[in-house]
Amino acid sequence: MAAHVRPGPADPPGPRGRGAFTAMTFNIRRPMEKYRRMAPDAWFTRAPAVQAVLRAHRPELVALQEVLPQQLHPLRQGLGPDHVLLGGGRDADGGGERCLLGVDTARFGIEHWRQRWLSPQPELPGSKWPGDLFPRTLVLADLTDRRTGVRWRAVATHLDPWPERGRLRQLAALQGLLHSWDGPLLLLGDMNAAAGRSRTWDAALAGGLRDTLPADAAGTFPRYRDPRAGTPRLDWILYGGRVRVLGSRVLAERPRGVWASDHFPVLAELEHDGGPTS
Repeated sequence: MAAHVRPGPADPPGPRGRGAFTAMTFNIRRPMEKYRRMAPDAWFTRAPAVQAVLRAHRPELVALQEVLPQQLHPLRQGLGPDHVLLGGGRDADGGGERCLLGVDTARFGIEHWRQRWLSPQPELPGSKWPGDLFPRTLVLADLTDRRTGVRWRAVATHLDPWPERGRLRQLAALQGLLHSWDGPLLLLGDMNAAAGRSRTWDAALAGGLRDTLPADAAGTFPRYRDPRAGTPRLDWILYGGRVRVLGSRVLAERPRGVWASDHFPVLAELEHDGGPTS
């Protein structure tokens, strides 16, 4: 891994070159039918705020978690016509929650992509480890930056909230796909484990990945509240290979006074730390 100095929370972003782009991970919270229209958790209330966050930052790569089919159209409106959403439902019949990878095809060419289940049978839809709460998936895409020619691998995922041994199995199931790549790579997702204070975090960094955020970054799971001390940072953007982080932050934004989700998104501005590759 290349040496890297991360900017502190008060540092301005570094100079933006033609190879810089933005990546985001955002758990948008699935619709919950039990909540009234104007409740903080109601999708009807939150959908415009989710769109506002996406429009404001226009990430060229974005991992989205807890997505159900009725949320796809608002997400596409928020991202714009050049984005495609890669991934499907996690259940055996193709239904259920989706963990998606959004790619701005005006910026990145998609060489190849696939969805896999984090289980002993990764090709089997709906499969999971015994004891896991839900089937969990990853979406992997090999991409070519149209501006620089650099090839990237991006992986979006969403791990179980408990038990930690289940998360560790799920993380191990995807690590082989990361280590088989010799270029710059990104792992984006809701890991349901606290950055800096969980075995899942330790295992991810032991595998060679690095954090885009400073160690004292704000938590990402405030449950429709203002940022506060002690909130865990469950949402990560990690990188491997020759990657330079120009800036990164937790987006504690409230468009028109509405929290978009019970999670805060994470945004990072990145570039390849080296010249163009073939």
